Amino acid sequence: MRFGDRLIADQHPPWSKSYIDYIRLKHLIYPLFDLGYAADDTHVAAIESPSNNLSSPRLLPNIQTSKEFQQELNNEVQKTLLFLLGTLGEMSSDLSELSEEFIALSASVKLQLKNASELLEQIHSLRMQLIDRVGSKLLLLLEFVELNVEAITKIVKKHDKSVARWEASSEHHNHGDYQSRYQRLRTQYLPRFAVHSTNANVRCLFLIAADAGDTKEHSTVGVWNAIQFNLKKTLKQLFDWERELQKGQNRVGVDSFVNLASFQDDDYLPLSRHRSLSFGFDLGSLSRQSSEAEFFEPMLYRIQSTRKRLGQSTNRYNSMVYAHEMLGDNRDIDGTNQSQIETRFGSIESMAKLRSQSIGGDLDKIGPPSPMVSNLSKFLNMASTSLYMCNYNVVTPTSGLYSKLLGYDETHAGLIVGMTPAAVIVSSLLYSWWSSYSYKKALIFASSCCAIGNLIYAFALPCDSLTMVLAGRLMTGFGSARIINRRYIADYYNLEERTAGMAQFVSASAVGMAVGPGLAAFLSYLAPEGESHGGRWWTVETAPGYVMFCFWCFYLVANILFFEEPDRVQHNVAKEEKAATSDERAPLRSNTGEKMEEEPCTKTAKRSFSIGGVPVFVCLLLIVLLKSVLEGLTSSTPTVSRFYFDWDVKLCGTYLAILASLMIPANYVVANVSRRFDDREIILAVLVMMAVGIAGFMTYDGSDASEVSFVCFSLIIFISCNALEGPSLGLLSKVIPKSLRAGILNAGWLATEAGTFGRVVGDFWLSGAAHKGIDNLVDALFGPLIVLVFVTTVVTLWNYSQLQPRFDEEEDDD
Repeated sequence: MRFGDRLIADQHPPWSKSYIDYIRLKHLIYPLFDLGYAADDTHVAAIESPSNNLSSPRLLPNIQTSKEFQQELNNEVQKTLLFLLGTLGEMSSDLSELSEEFIALSASVKLQLKNASELLEQIHSLRMQLIDRVGSKLLLLLEFVELNVEAITKIVKKHDKSVARWEASSEHHNHGDYQSRYQRLRTQYLPRFAVHSTNANVRCLFLIAADAGDTKEHSTVGVWNAIQFNLKKTLKQLFDWERELQKGQNRVGVDSFVNLASFQDDDYLPLSRHRSLSFGFDLGSLSRQSSEAEFFEPMLYRIQSTRKRLGQSTNRYNSMVYAHEMLGDNRDIDGTNQSQIETRFGSIESMAKLRSQSIGGDLDKIGPPSPMVSNLSKFLNMASTSLYMCNYNVVTPTSGLYSKLLGYDETHAGLIVGMTPAAVIVSSLLYSWWSSYSYKKALIFASSCCAIGNLIYAFALPCDSLTMVLAGRLMTGFGSARIINRRYIADYYNLEERTAGMAQFVSASAVGMAVGPGLAAFLSYLAPEGESHGGRWWTVETAPGYVMFCFWCFYLVANILFFEEPDRVQHNVAKEEKAATSDERAPLRSNTGEKMEEEPCTKTAKRSFSIGGVPVFVCLLLIVLLKSVLEGLTSSTPTVSRFYFDWDVKLCGTYLAILASLMIPANYVVANVSRRFDDREIILAVLVMMAVGIAGFMTYDGSDASEVSFVCFSLIIFISCNALEGPSLGLLSKVIPKSLRAGILNAGWLATEAGTFGRVVGDFWLSGAAHKGIDNLVDALFGPLIVLVFVTTVVTLWNYSQLQPRFDEEEDDD
């Protein structure tokens, strides 16, 4: 369904005049950009505005600039905000009035001033008033906020998409006034920037929306929390009284007092809102072993679910991580989630029955529906990526020593480490295909490859074979299941958990990156270095292989026993139904039977497709650059620090662990900074920071002061690489063509391959730079890299105007 139609369908009719008038704003954009709509001779056009439910047409002013359109949008925001504040006040007054009735009823219950039947009637009456006057209004207000925030976002994207098309049109570039006429509005109205908007009404509305999505006890403002808390506390007490009174009468599940179907007789909620409450739980999945019932209220669950959904869209850090890791995932989340709700959950009558049973003590546990996949399967999926990142980094502190023991130069460490990402380039394509059929089998195969690879790596020293070392690391890289982990989250986490799941995925990866070098430092206390020990089976160089082999074997057993393959039948049926519906709704011809004419802006967009590929190329170049620099830094640190400063495995491993632990704080800072600045602005700043770090890193000479310089500038390089990854992947997700957002060879795979290629370049360049000797290693390694940073900065500046979202793939609901 197009958003304009959905906005009208989902509105609460009595409030229709208070919603953002999306239809009117959309019709203001048409004449502003000459999109096939022209005003009449009096410069005033008339349309019917369904969103305001008016019987007479609305008059449209003939606006000429983006600032005039912005003023119209500001008027709509002001109207919506003032209504929202007023309704919140009314709801608070109703809650205060009902609280007084609750206090009076409490005295009657405690003193037993009335018989049980009368008390039950009063309890039921007060409960229905709370649900009607407070609960239903709170739910409607949450949906009101959600719809209006989405309407603002949609209309601003539509405006900015028209600006981008205008800029791309060669016939308009000669107009000297277009820059003063048209300007993008995204930095004032999109959720990412709105809390820092110059318009106080916009800031207030989006702060209220953010507070609505903040379900933590200690939220920023707490208005929604306070209302929900008092509502829940009162309903819980009424529930307890009702259950005790019914037990006293020896009655179980009196439907006459708890029939939620009577809710439909109330005029406050429209029929569409009653349908929105049609969710429930699988009664067969609920345990009945205990007679102790827990409090359950459908309205409260619906309110909490809506707030969680709002929280997913307002949590900037989780949203950024989701955009980075789920690149290319263009699933209709809302539609899919709704179809799953209708399939898995029951009706309002079933909810009435469930609550009736809970009062009678027939159910021992009432809670949210079971997840689409088990929590243990989710944990095993996260453990896979954490173990792999640990395995990838655990050999970094000792790979140079391993190479030296086998009779080769220490600088072969780059070759040893680089074999793993080289294998990932091939394995990611295999797992992208395999995960379309089975997750469990793909994970078992990947885990087996990692276990075997580590065993080969550990046996290479007793066998005195560098080939075995490389083969072991190659096999470990072939066991990288990160693309499986990401797709598992994308396909089988529900809407409320999907974004947070991707944030957990990134956090699990960061933990593995930090634990790997730390584990190597810890093992140096338990195992001697090979050159100082007669035997070669248990040394500080081979210990990581044995330990990781044990970890992977344990994980493999747990995976076989406890990982649950998701039900693909229901998932595939939903996708097929969605595809069939889309095909049925797609118009084949215009109403006249002739081939539909393309809009001028559409033709312009097609002509400029080659230009649209430039931002994608720049983003991929940035990914390759940051991974190359990052890999060159981490792989060379053990060799360089040992050569110049005589660091041992313990100190080097500890330092690398500290570096890796900075990944999450760096991303958190970037997430907050991105509220104030655009992606391209952050990218330029971080590139300058990276160049400064590399230049400083190349200046030390082995003195004590240079050791401090080494530590400080390597920290700058590491932080800048991690800070660059966020906006680069985020920008790529906004400029990638729609044709690369699905299938096996999608944008996510493309970004993964670019990052892996960057790692290979960094590691192999390190090995090549070592031919000039360790004393010249840093200059030979980072000299070309700083040139690459400079070239990338020039390319970014040259294409600066194109490095922003074009919104070309936004759905037009004309």
